[in-house]
Amino acid sequence: MSQTAYLVSCEVLCGEGSDGALEGMDSAYVIVGVYAANEDEAMTKIEESFEEEGYALVEAEWISAAGDVEWDEAEAAAEAADLVARLATIPEEVVYGPLYPAMDEDDTEEVDEAA
Repeated sequence: MSQTAYLVSCEVLCGEGSDGALEGMDSAYVIVGVYAANEDEAMTKIEESFEEEGYALVEAEWISAAGDVEWDEAEAAAEAADLVARLATIPEEVVYGPLYPAMDEDDTEEVDEAA
């Protein structure tokens, strides 16, 4: 069965031993890469990996074959290219990009008021 590299943008809750908890984050955004036969299999592998790593999936914002993603920013494109390159070296694993803190609505309001 043919495998495709998928990229998935997710919001996760950071559990007690997760990298996010170690960085003081309650929740975070992360792009992950995985080889799978289809989107359903990709999500199953990602959810299993999250459980092992101490994350809980809040929402998968989008999922796409890696070659189909168009990036608006050069930094995001570079991070995705790095993810795909690392995924190629360990195709049986779920590969994680950097964690970005999720801002809750109260934080957004404070930033808007300060501006």
